[in-house]
Amino acid sequence: MSRTRKPSTRPAASEDRGDARRLGGWLAAGLPHLGAVTALALALIVIAFVLSGPHIGETANQTLGAGVWTDPATWAALLYRTGVTTLTFLPAVVAAYVAHGVAGRPALLPGLLGGVASLGTEGGLLVGLLAGLLVGAVTLLLNRLTVPRVLRRATSMLFPLITTVVTAGAIFGIGVVVLRSVSDWLHGELVDLQFQHPVGLGAVLGLAVCADLGGVIAKAAISFGAEQLSGPDPAQFSPVYMTIMAAIVAAGMVPPLALSLATAVRSRLFTESERNYGKVSWLLGAAFLPEGAAPFVLADPVRVIPAVMAGGAVSGALVMEFGARVSYPFGGAFAFREMSSPLLFLAAVAAGVLTAAALTVGLKSLRRNPAA
Repeated sequence: MSRTRKPSTRPAASEDRGDARRLGGWLAAGLPHLGAVTALALALIVIAFVLSGPHIGETANQTLGAGVWTDPATWAALLYRTGVTTLTFLPAVVAAYVAHGVAGRPALLPGLLGGVASLGTEGGLLVGLLAGLLVGAVTLLLNRLTVPRVLRRATSMLFPLITTVVTAGAIFGIGVVVLRSVSDWLHGELVDLQFQHPVGLGAVLGLAVCADLGGVIAKAAISFGAEQLSGPDPAQFSPVYMTIMAAIVAAGMVPPLALSLATAVRSRLFTESERNYGKVSWLLGAAFLPEGAAPFVLADPVRVIPAVMAGGAVSGALVMEFGARVSYPFGGAFAFREMSSPLLFLAAVAAGVLTAAALTVGLKSLRRNPAA
């Protein structure tokens, strides 16, 4: 006599986990390539800092315009501009890779165009990631439509066009409004915290700098600190303004340093590509280039972003508590001559790095299957 089995919910749960794994695979598919592009671009900037100091960021255009190729500063300016330009277009590269991972070759060109559209929002890598996912989803949806045989040839041009228009419309119609609203709100809150809760201000700045890796939120925090140091005479800077800048710089150094440490401490939780990239990402953190953590974030944003934001908040709050100062918004450790109380500054950075690394390891350890 056969037994009737009760309906089970396991297949649905299994399917959900399968979708999550596929999403993770899509995000991680381009990591070896993205890691190489990111590392190369940021390495050019670091070399420029070594050759000519962090101030090359302000004088690069003038130096290149002079064209004195026997001067090392000219080559430093060339390296700096090349690295910065590559980072500027990195969201488009991210969108193309993610779109290709989701829907294959038909999504590659719309993904690239959607990523270019995301550049107009200044939303950074995370907006490029969202653009790639949206392109992939629309492409998969269109490919499921039943099209008459007469129109099938036209779909090879029509579907990418529709996908690009939908993605660009969503990015500009929704993304710009949301990001700008967040940026304006953040500026207003920072002004209030500056006078009422300095330590809270440091924590908020740390959260913002690490939130989107060079996107609108991070730029709002960095510009808030840089605006305080925009006077012609550095001697007239208020110590409070320099402490605010120090909190921003310390927090921005945390993501690459923390992820590099995490790959060394718990290597089995990371892929081989991530472990290899972690061997160089610490240098990018030392140069105050939070974008150096981009490959880790793109491969596992749900776990990595909260961890690095927490670490950034710790570093920012401690800098405000310690009163360490930085009078220049670029270069990180390469601008050590612009620092006061460097030991306190480094202690705050170390605390944030340890916090972010511990949280990253802890969150990644919750996965049932560690990285293959």
